[in-house]
Amino acid sequence: MNYGETVPVERKPYVLLFFIQRILFKNSFEYIDPLGLMALAAFIGEKGYNPGVFSGTVTEAAAVLEREIKKRTVSAVGLYCDFENQSVVESFSSYVKEHWGIPVIVGGPQAVALSKEFITSSGCFAVARGEGEYTLWELLEYIVHNKGSIEGIAGITYINEKGDLKSNPDRSLITDLDALPFQNPSHSLTQRKNNFSLLTGRGCPFHCAFCYEGGNTKTVRLRSVQNVTAEIIRLFDQNPYARYVWFSDDTFTLNTSRVLEFCTELTRLREKKDFVWFCEGHPSTLVKEPGVIRQMVDAGLVRMQIGIESGSRHVIEQYRKQTTLEQIEEVILLCREADLPQLCGNIIIGGAGETLETIEETWAYIDKLLSLAPGMLDISLTLFMPFPGTAMTRCPRKFGMDIVDPDALTSIGDYPVASTEKMELGEIASARRMFTHRMLERMSELVDRGLVPHRDIIRHYRLNADYGISSIWHRAIYSQKHFLHRRYMLLAGSSAKRMEDIDSSQIDNYRPVRVFTLWNGISWRGDIPEILGYVLSPLEYELILLCSGKLKLWQVVDEICRKFSGRYENSKEAREIIMKILKEFEGRNWLVFVPY
Repeated sequence: MNYGETVPVERKPYVLLFFIQRILFKNSFEYIDPLGLMALAAFIGEKGYNPGVFSGTVTEAAAVLEREIKKRTVSAVGLYCDFENQSVVESFSSYVKEHWGIPVIVGGPQAVALSKEFITSSGCFAVARGEGEYTLWELLEYIVHNKGSIEGIAGITYINEKGDLKSNPDRSLITDLDALPFQNPSHSLTQRKNNFSLLTGRGCPFHCAFCYEGGNTKTVRLRSVQNVTAEIIRLFDQNPYARYVWFSDDTFTLNTSRVLEFCTELTRLREKKDFVWFCEGHPSTLVKEPGVIRQMVDAGLVRMQIGIESGSRHVIEQYRKQTTLEQIEEVILLCREADLPQLCGNIIIGGAGETLETIEETWAYIDKLLSLAPGMLDISLTLFMPFPGTAMTRCPRKFGMDIVDPDALTSIGDYPVASTEKMELGEIASARRMFTHRMLERMSELVDRGLVPHRDIIRHYRLNADYGISSIWHRAIYSQKHFLHRRYMLLAGSSAKRMEDIDSSQIDNYRPVRVFTLWNGISWRGDIPEILGYVLSPLEYELILLCSGKLKLWQVVDEICRKFSGRYENSKEAREIIMKILKEFEGRNWLVFVPY
C-alpha cells in the first residue's frame, strides 16, 4: 500500500536519516548528499513517511535533531555506519535513545560486522544489513504502526526480549532497480548543492581483495538508460542550480554499448542544460574500446576516477584487481588523447604485503604517470581499511597483514589500523606523509618547468568557477603559487586574456594589467627592485609600473619611448623590445590583458 498518495506531508511520520562523522575535512573536493540515504528517503517517502537527510559532524547532527524535534514528532532515526564512523554512530545512537527516547536503526556497509556489544552499547533498535529500502520500510511499519513482527523482517540483527542476539535471514537483492523511486532534493536538510549523484547500477563483478562492494554485493543489476535519464531530468527540474552530475557506481563503464547509449542521452540533455559529469571507470573495460573515452568527453565527461592502488606488480596481483599496470598506463594515455580535463586515481598505502621497496616501486610508477599526463592526473592516497566481508579482512595473514585496530579507535581515516610483515603502523603513516610530499613537489616542479599546458591549467580554473569542481592540481598546486593563481583566476573569471589569444589588429587597444600589488610584489635590495628574486632592469621596472590597466598598450609604448628617448632608433624597435618583455612577464604569470 502506498500511504504517501493520500496522507498530507505534515501528518506523515517523520524519520531523520543521518550520515555523521566526528570531524569533516573541509578540503574534500565536491560535497554531495549521501547517496544511499537519499535513496532510502525516496523509498520511504513513497511509502507514507516524511524523511529528512542530514550529513555533517555529530555536533551539527545533534543540533539538527533538537531543532527538528521542536518542530514536530520524530518517529525514528536512521544512522549510516561505515568502518571509519562506527564509534561515533555507536555513541550518537546511545545519545538519541537515552536523551530523546527515539528508536534508532543502524545500517550501511559496516552493518554486516556489528556485534551484540555494539547493539547493547548503542541502544539501537535494530541493525539493517544489506540493501536497506524494504528493510527500513518494514522496520518503520513495525515501530510506528505496530505492523508485522520483528521476527519476520529479513536482513536485520537485533536483541530480543530475552537479551539474545538474533540475526534474521538475509534479504534478497532488489532485481528491478527501475522500479525504485527517484531521489528528491527536498529531503536534504543541508544547503542547496550545485551537484547531485546517482547510481546507474548496483553490485560489482570484480572481486578485489580490499573492496567492500566486490566482497559483499557481487551480483550486478543495472538500471535502464531511459530510467537514469528520467531521474536526471527530474533532479534538474527540482534543483535548477545543479550543474554537475556524479555517476557514483562501479558499473558505469562495464558495457560499452550502454556507455554509448548514455553518451547519446547526455548529449541530448546538454543541448538544453549546461552541465558536466563524473564517472568511475575500470581500466580493463576502458582499454577494450579505446574510442569510447573520446565519446564520453564529447558528451560532457570532465572528471573520471580509476583504481590504481599500487605501482608494484606483486601488490596489484594480491589485490586481485583484474587489471595490469600496462592497462592503467594505456588508459591514462587514452584520456590524454581524448582531451579529458581530469582523471583521478587512488593509491593504497600500507596494503597487502607492503614494504618500503613496494612503496618505492609505486612512487616510480606514479612519477612516470604524472609525467605522462601533467595537469590531468590527480592522485589521492588512502590507507588500507579492513572493510567487512573482504578477503583481506577475513584472512589478513594470507596477505601479509595484521589488523592491529579492528574497531578503528585510533583512526578517522588519518592513521593506519593495520600493519604489514615489514612495516609497523608508524612506518606506514610516515611513508604516506613522505609519498604525499614527493608527489606534490613533483607536481609543482612540472608546473614551474612549464610542462603543464596553459589549456590544462585554465580548464581547472573554469571547471571550478563554472561547476564547483576542484582537484589536487587546483587546490594544492596552482592556488599555492600566488602569481599563477591570481592570473588564472582573472583569465577564467573575467574578460582578461593572454597576449597570444588577442587578435593582432586589436592588441594595441588592450590594457596590460599586473596581477599583484606593488607593495607586496616588489622587494628592494638597496635601490634595486626585484620580484621573487628576479632583478628588474630600469626598463622592466618602468613597464611593470605602467601595467596598471589605466593605459592601453599603445599608450604604454608611447610612454616608454618618451621616458627612454634616444635609446631606440625608432618606435618599431621600441615596440618589439617592449612586446618581448611583456611576453616574458606573461611567462612569469605577472600580467594579463583586459579590453577596458
